[in-house]
Amino acid sequence: MKNWYNSLSQRERLLVIYGSIAVSLILLWLLAVKPMYTKHLRLNTLIQQQENKLATMQKQSIEIKQLQQQNIKTPTSNSNQNPQQLIERSLQTWRLKKSLERMQSQGSNGVRLILKDANADRVMRFLYEIENKHTLVIDNMSIDKSKKDAGLADFRLTIKRITKS
Repeated sequence: MKNWYNSLSQRERLLVIYGSIAVSLILLWLLAVKPMYTKHLRLNTLIQQQENKLATMQKQSIEIKQLQQQNIKTPTSNSNQNPQQLIERSLQTWRLKKSLERMQSQGSNGVRLILKDANADRVMRFLYEIENKHTLVIDNMSIDKSKKDAGLADFRLTIKRITKS
């Protein structure tokens, strides 16, 4: 290789040296710098996306805390109504009236319900509503899923008003 190089004219030697430097720089760019630069850009994009998600989540967290405080501070307007009326209205709202087999009053603060072939999702939403909007609690509940289609079950519930001591 050295003999070949020495056999070249001065002009050819310079051309080989500059060509070698150019090829080395191009290879360095293609094999090292460009992949790192591309990865750097991709990671910056991901960081920006994550920061945007974080900002959104922080805003939502503040909103949730404010809503929770409002929920705690505001008394329910239905607190003096008959629990049976509140339950009847909620059953109507969640389209569970047709599943109602029996509703029995248990004094002025309680109601016993039997729901047959009720949609379980709707029942859960119904329970959430009566607990969070109407200051009623589930005192006793049993669920029977045997021999039912998917999503349907029989429910036996005892619902009572929260009594303030």
